[in-house]
Amino acid sequence: MTFDLTPTAAQHDLARRTHEFAEEVIRPVALDYDQRQEFPWPVLEEAARRGFYSPLFYRDLIGDPTGLSLPMFMEELFWGCAGIGLAIVMPALALSAIGQAASRNRCCSGRRNVSAPQVI
Repeated sequence: MTFDLTPTAAQHDLARRTHEFAEEVIRPVALDYDQRQEFPWPVLEEAARRGFYSPLFYRDLIGDPTGLSLPMFMEELFWGCAGIGLAIVMPALALSAIGQAASRNRCCSGRRNVSAPQVI
């Protein structure tokens, strides 16, 4: 097996879709959310609709044997806005541990539905 950092077609597609999301959804509202110091719930909801805010998505990124998918995703996402990007990827930190220890069904059984934010 040779060492190769050439992205696969799927990785190119992930980078393209993430860049489109950052360009169309994040960048137009990033400054406004920053100035108002509000959490960008609508952006996270759109990330979920596009499949970027899901425990299974992060499990697949973390499990990529090439190690390229996660950094490619984060590079394009953070191009939109690092703060909003962190809001999208930070749950993956806890999910990565759960994903390593839990089955596919268990991984998702306790997750919160992002499309219905709760007021605490």
